[in-house]
Amino acid sequence: MRAFAVEFKADPLLISAPVNTDAYNERLLAAARLAGFRAEIYGTVGKTALPVLVRASGGTGAPEIYLSAGVHGNEPAGPMALLELLRRRAFPEGLNYVLFPLVNPIGLTAGTRENGDGIDLNRDYGFAARSAETRAQLAWIGKKCFDLVICLHEDDDGEGFYLYAHFEEPAPHDYPALALEAAEPWTGIDPREEIDDMPARAGLMSPPESVLTRERTDLPEALRLHFHHGARFTFTTETPSRLNLTNRIGAQCAVVSAILNTFADDW
Repeated sequence: MRAFAVEFKADPLLISAPVNTDAYNERLLAAARLAGFRAEIYGTVGKTALPVLVRASGGTGAPEIYLSAGVHGNEPAGPMALLELLRRRAFPEGLNYVLFPLVNPIGLTAGTRENGDGIDLNRDYGFAARSAETRAQLAWIGKKCFDLVICLHEDDDGEGFYLYAHFEEPAPHDYPALALEAAEPWTGIDPREEIDDMPARAGLMSPPESVLTRERTDLPEALRLHFHHGARFTFTTETPSRLNLTNRIGAQCAVVSAILNTFADDW
Protein backbone atom coordinates (compact mmCIF):
# COMPACT_ATOMS: atom_id res chain seq x y z
CA MET A 1 0.00 0.00 0.00
CA ARG A 2 1.24 3.50 -0.82
CA ALA A 3 1.14 5.80 2.18
CA PHE A 4 -0.61 9.14 1.91
CA ALA A 5 0.86 11.95 3.97
CA VAL A 6 -1.22 15.05 4.57
CA GLU A 7 0.89 18.11 5.20
CA PHE A 8 -1.28 21.15 4.72
CA LYS A 9 -2.65 24.11 6.61
CA ALA A 10 -6.38 24.27 6.93
CA ASP A 11 -7.94 26.93 4.70
CA PRO A 12 -9.83 29.34 7.00
CA LEU A 13 -12.39 30.12 4.29
CA LEU A 14 -13.30 26.46 4.07
CA ILE A 15 -13.35 25.34 7.70
CA SER A 16 -15.07 28.38 9.14
CA ALA A 17 -18.66 28.18 10.33
CA PRO A 18 -20.56 28.60 8.12
CA VAL A 19 -18.44 27.12 5.35
CA ASN A 20 -18.06 29.44 2.36
CA THR A 21 -19.39 27.19 -0.43
CA ASP A 22 -18.59 29.74 -3.14
CA ALA A 23 -14.95 29.71 -2.02
CA TYR A 24 -15.01 25.93 -1.94
CA ASN A 25 -16.35 25.67 -5.50
CA GLU A 26 -13.82 28.22 -6.74
CA ARG A 27 -10.91 26.26 -5.26
CA LEU A 28 -12.41 22.96 -6.35
CA LEU A 29 -12.78 23.93 -10.00
CA ALA A 30 -9.26 25.38 -10.14
CA ALA A 31 -7.79 22.19 -8.64
CA ALA A 32 -9.90 20.01 -10.93
CA ARG A 33 -8.60 21.73 -14.06
CA LEU A 34 -4.99 21.24 -12.98
CA ALA A 35 -5.71 17.58 -12.25
CA GLY A 36 -7.17 17.05 -15.72
CA PHE A 37 -10.84 16.89 -14.75
CA ARG A 38 -13.66 18.43 -16.76
CA ALA A 39 -16.36 20.17 -14.73
CA GLU A 40 -20.06 20.11 -15.57
CA ILE A 41 -22.90 21.77 -13.69
CA TYR A 42 -25.65 19.20 -13.23
CA GLY A 43 -28.01 21.43 -11.23
CA THR A 44 -28.37 24.36 -8.88
CA VAL A 45 -29.73 24.78 -5.36
CA GLY A 46 -30.76 28.36 -4.77
CA LYS A 47 -27.86 30.30 -6.26
CA THR A 48 -25.31 27.55 -5.65
CA ALA A 49 -24.12 25.43 -8.58
CA LEU A 50 -23.75 21.67 -8.22
CA PRO A 51 -20.59 20.55 -10.05
CA VAL A 52 -19.65 17.06 -11.18
CA LEU A 53 -16.06 16.37 -12.20
CA VAL A 54 -15.19 13.90 -14.95
CA ARG A 55 -11.90 12.46 -16.18
CA ALA A 56 -11.63 9.61 -18.69
CA SER A 57 -7.94 8.84 -18.18
CA GLY A 58 -8.44 5.15 -18.82
CA GLY A 59 -10.33 5.36 -22.08
CA THR A 60 -12.96 2.98 -23.40
CA GLY A 61 -13.23 -0.21 -21.39
CA ALA A 62 -11.36 1.05 -18.34
CA PRO A 63 -12.97 0.74 -14.90
CA GLU A 64 -15.52 3.41 -14.04
CA ILE A 65 -14.95 5.01 -10.63
CA TYR A 66 -17.57 6.98 -8.68
CA LEU A 67 -16.77 9.15 -5.66
CA SER A 68 -19.09 11.42 -3.73
CA ALA A 69 -18.97 13.60 -0.63
CA GLY A 70 -21.04 16.16 1.20
CA VAL A 71 -24.33 14.27 1.01
CA HIS A 72 -24.75 15.22 4.68
CA GLY A 73 -24.02 18.88 5.33
CA ASN A 74 -22.59 18.34 8.81
CA GLU A 75 -19.84 16.08 7.43
CA PRO A 76 -17.23 18.46 5.95
CA ALA A 77 -14.18 16.16 5.90
CA GLY A 78 -15.32 14.38 2.72
CA PRO A 79 -15.60 17.45 0.46
CA MET A 80 -12.34 18.83 1.88
CA ALA A 81 -10.59 15.50 1.27
CA LEU A 82 -11.65 15.42 -2.39
CA LEU A 83 -10.37 18.98 -2.79
CA GLU A 84 -7.04 17.98 -1.22
CA LEU A 85 -6.76 14.90 -3.44
CA LEU A 86 -7.37 17.05 -6.51
CA ARG A 87 -4.76 19.58 -5.38
CA ARG A 88 -2.25 16.75 -5.05
CA ARG A 89 -3.32 15.16 -8.36
CA ALA A 90 -3.71 11.96 -6.41
CA PHE A 91 -6.05 10.18 -8.81
CA PRO A 92 -4.08 7.42 -10.59
CA GLU A 93 -4.11 7.12 -14.36
CA GLY A 94 -5.80 4.27 -16.16
CA LEU A 95 -9.22 4.76 -14.56
CA ASN A 96 -12.29 6.77 -15.56
CA TYR A 97 -13.68 9.03 -12.84
CA VAL A 98 -16.94 10.69 -11.89
CA LEU A 99 -16.75 12.88 -8.76
CA PHE A 100 -19.68 14.52 -6.98
CA PRO A 101 -17.65 16.57 -4.46
CA LEU A 102 -20.44 18.44 -2.65
CA VAL A 103 -23.94 17.07 -3.07
CA ASN A 104 -25.56 19.12 -0.30
CA PRO A 105 -24.08 22.66 -0.28
CA ILE A 106 -27.02 24.22 1.58
CA GLY A 107 -26.59 21.68 4.37
CA LEU A 108 -22.85 22.34 4.50
CA THR A 109 -23.42 26.07 4.89
CA ALA A 110 -26.03 25.46 7.60
CA GLY A 111 -24.06 22.68 9.29
CA THR A 112 -27.05 20.34 9.09
CA ARG A 113 -27.30 16.70 8.09
CA GLU A 114 -30.35 17.45 5.93
CA ASN A 115 -30.72 19.77 2.96
CA GLY A 116 -32.56 23.09 3.05
CA ASP A 117 -35.93 21.31 2.91
CA GLY A 118 -35.14 19.02 5.83
CA ILE A 119 -34.55 15.94 3.67
CA ASP A 120 -31.82 13.42 4.47
CA LEU A 121 -30.36 12.98 0.99
CA ASN A 122 -28.82 9.62 1.87
CA ARG A 123 -32.31 8.24 2.30
CA ASP A 124 -33.53 9.71 -0.99
CA TYR A 125 -32.02 7.50 -3.71
CA GLY A 126 -35.08 5.39 -4.40
CA PHE A 127 -37.20 5.77 -7.54
CA ALA A 128 -39.28 8.59 -6.04
CA ALA A 129 -36.54 11.00 -5.03
CA ARG A 130 -37.99 14.07 -3.30
CA SER A 131 -35.04 16.45 -3.20
CA ALA A 132 -33.87 18.67 -6.03
CA GLU A 133 -30.27 17.67 -5.30
CA THR A 134 -30.88 13.94 -5.65
CA ARG A 135 -33.16 14.27 -8.67
CA ALA A 136 -30.55 16.36 -10.50
CA GLN A 137 -27.75 13.97 -9.60
CA LEU A 138 -29.67 10.88 -10.71
CA ALA A 139 -30.72 12.61 -13.94
CA TRP A 140 -27.07 13.31 -14.75
CA ILE A 141 -26.03 9.73 -13.93
CA GLY A 142 -28.77 8.33 -16.13
CA LYS A 143 -27.97 4.71 -16.96
CA LYS A 144 -24.23 4.92 -16.32
CA CYS A 145 -22.68 1.91 -14.60
CA PHE A 146 -19.70 1.88 -12.25
CA ASP A 147 -17.14 -0.66 -11.12
CA LEU A 148 -16.01 0.99 -7.89
CA VAL A 149 -18.00 3.35 -5.64
CA ILE A 150 -16.61 5.28 -2.66
CA CYS A 151 -18.97 7.52 -0.67
CA LEU A 152 -17.33 9.73 1.96
CA HIS A 153 -19.21 10.25 5.24
CA GLU A 154 -18.72 11.07 8.92
CA ASP A 155 -20.40 9.96 12.16
CA ASP A 156 -21.23 12.17 15.16
CA ASP A 157 -21.14 9.09 17.40
CA GLY A 158 -18.03 7.58 15.84
CA GLU A 159 -15.25 6.38 18.11
CA GLY A 160 -12.80 5.94 15.26
CA PHE A 161 -12.86 5.21 11.53
CA TYR A 162 -15.18 2.52 10.21
CA LEU A 163 -16.26 1.30 6.81
CA TYR A 164 -19.36 -0.10 5.16
CA ALA A 165 -18.42 -2.52 2.39
CA HIS A 166 -20.51 -4.46 -0.08
CA PHE A 167 -19.51 -6.60 -3.02
CA GLU A 168 -20.79 -9.86 -4.39
CA GLU A 169 -17.70 -11.18 -6.16
CA PRO A 170 -14.22 -12.08 -4.97
CA ALA A 171 -11.90 -9.06 -4.89
CA PRO A 172 -8.25 -9.33 -5.95
CA HIS A 173 -7.23 -7.54 -2.74
CA ASP A 174 -8.71 -7.12 0.72
CA TYR A 175 -9.81 -3.53 0.09
CA PRO A 176 -11.50 -3.09 3.51
CA ALA A 177 -8.27 -4.11 5.26
CA LEU A 178 -6.31 -1.62 3.14
CA ALA A 179 -8.79 1.13 4.02
CA LEU A 180 -8.69 0.41 7.76
CA GLU A 181 -4.90 0.26 7.76
CA ALA A 182 -4.72 3.62 5.98
CA ALA A 183 -7.16 5.35 8.34
CA GLU A 184 -5.89 3.98 11.64
CA PRO A 185 -2.93 6.40 12.15
CA TRP A 186 -5.25 9.38 11.67
CA THR A 187 -8.38 8.51 13.65
CA GLY A 188 -7.98 5.08 15.16
CA ILE A 189 -10.50 2.34 14.42
CA ASP A 190 -14.00 2.29 15.87
CA PRO A 191 -14.13 -0.59 18.40
CA ARG A 192 -17.91 -0.83 18.67
CA GLU A 193 -19.55 -4.18 17.97
CA GLU A 194 -22.82 -2.55 16.92
CA ILE A 195 -23.13 0.60 14.81
CA ASP A 196 -26.44 1.95 13.49
CA ASP A 197 -28.13 -1.19 14.82
CA MET A 198 -25.89 -3.36 12.63
CA PRO A 199 -23.11 -5.72 13.70
CA ALA A 200 -19.57 -4.40 13.34
CA ARG A 201 -16.17 -5.92 13.95
CA ALA A 202 -12.85 -4.06 14.11
CA GLY A 203 -14.21 -1.15 12.10
CA LEU A 204 -15.84 -3.16 9.31
CA MET A 205 -19.56 -3.33 8.63
CA SER A 206 -21.29 -5.24 5.88
CA PRO A 207 -24.98 -4.50 5.26
CA PRO A 208 -27.12 -7.44 6.43
CA GLU A 209 -29.53 -9.05 4.00
CA SER A 210 -32.45 -7.27 5.67
CA VAL A 211 -31.35 -3.89 4.24
CA LEU A 212 -30.28 -5.15 0.82
CA THR A 213 -33.61 -4.45 -0.86
CA ARG A 214 -33.43 -2.80 -4.26
CA GLU A 215 -36.98 -1.44 -4.17
CA ARG A 216 -36.60 0.55 -0.93
CA THR A 217 -37.91 4.10 -1.27
CA ASP A 218 -35.24 5.23 1.23
CA LEU A 219 -32.25 3.70 -0.57
CA PRO A 220 -28.87 5.11 0.47
CA GLU A 221 -26.62 6.36 -2.31
CA ALA A 222 -24.22 3.40 -2.23
CA LEU A 223 -27.01 0.82 -2.49
CA ARG A 224 -28.68 2.75 -5.32
CA LEU A 225 -25.41 2.49 -7.25
CA HIS A 226 -25.02 -1.17 -6.38
CA PHE A 227 -28.50 -2.27 -7.34
CA HIS A 228 -29.26 0.00 -10.27
CA HIS A 229 -25.88 1.05 -11.69
CA GLY A 230 -23.97 -2.19 -11.60
CA ALA A 231 -21.43 -1.20 -8.93
CA ARG A 232 -19.18 -4.20 -8.31
CA PHE A 233 -17.55 -2.81 -5.16
CA THR A 234 -19.11 -0.18 -2.90
CA PHE A 235 -17.52 1.45 0.14
CA THR A 236 -18.87 4.06 2.53
CA THR A 237 -16.19 5.65 4.69
CA GLU A 238 -17.01 7.05 8.13
CA THR A 239 -14.69 9.34 10.13
CA PRO A 240 -15.49 10.38 13.72
CA SER A 241 -16.80 13.97 13.81
CA ARG A 242 -15.53 14.45 17.37
CA LEU A 243 -11.90 14.51 16.22
CA ASN A 244 -10.20 17.55 14.73
CA LEU A 245 -10.96 18.22 11.09
CA THR A 246 -7.38 17.91 9.86
CA ASN A 247 -7.14 14.31 11.08
CA ARG A 248 -10.49 13.46 9.56
CA ILE A 249 -9.45 14.89 6.20
CA GLY A 250 -6.20 12.96 6.48
CA ALA A 251 -8.04 9.70 7.11
CA GLN A 252 -10.39 10.22 4.16
CA CYS A 253 -7.48 11.08 1.84
CA ALA A 254 -5.48 8.08 3.00
CA VAL A 255 -8.38 5.67 2.52
CA VAL A 256 -9.33 6.92 -0.95
CA SER A 257 -5.70 6.91 -2.04
CA ALA A 258 -5.10 3.36 -0.76
CA ILE A 259 -8.18 1.95 -2.51
CA LEU A 260 -7.66 3.80 -5.80
CA ASN A 261 -3.95 3.04 -6.11
CA THR A 262 -4.51 -0.66 -5.39
CA PHE A 263 -7.49 -0.82 -7.72
CA ALA A 264 -5.46 0.83 -10.49
CA ASP A 265 -2.59 -1.62 -9.93
CA ASP A 266 -5.03 -4.53 -10.09
CA TRP A 267 -6.46 -3.22 -13.33
